[in-house]
Amino acid sequence: MFLALAIVAAVVAYLWYERRRELFLISVRAGKVLVVRGRLPGTLLSDIKDVVGREPAVKWGRVRAYKDESRARLTTTGIDEFREQRLRNVFSVHPVSNLVAAPPLTQRSVGQWLGIAWLAWMLDRSVE
Repeated sequence: MFLALAIVAAVVAYLWYERRRELFLISVRAGKVLVVRGRLPGTLLSDIKDVVGREPAVKWGRVRAYKDESRARLTTTGIDEFREQRLRNVFSVHPVSNLVAAPPLTQRSVGQWLGIAWLAWMLDRSVE
C-alpha cells in the first residue's frame, strides 16, 4: 500500500514539475490549431498556423514549448522533420520574455482549463 502511494506521489510530482516548465501546448488536427495550455503571442500563433496549415496539412500533431535552464525549447509529435524545423525557426525569433509576458487566452473551454486536448477539441467551437 505504501509503495503504491509513493509511486503515485512520484508520478504526480513529475507531472507537476513538467507542467511548471511548460510554456504552451498546441494541438493540431487537419491543419487547424488549438491552444490547449499556456499562452503565446498572437504573431507566433499565426506563424504556427501558417506552417501546419500548408498543403498537405498536418493531420494530427502536437507542438510543445518548455523552459530549459537558459532558454526555451520546442518539441513536436506527429509533425514531419521539415515542418518541425520550420516551427523551430519561427519559434527561435520569439524570446522567452515575450512568451511569458503574452496575454492569456480569453474564452477558454473546460478542456483548455483542464489542459486535456481531446476534451478541448470536443468542446471548442471557435477553431479557425
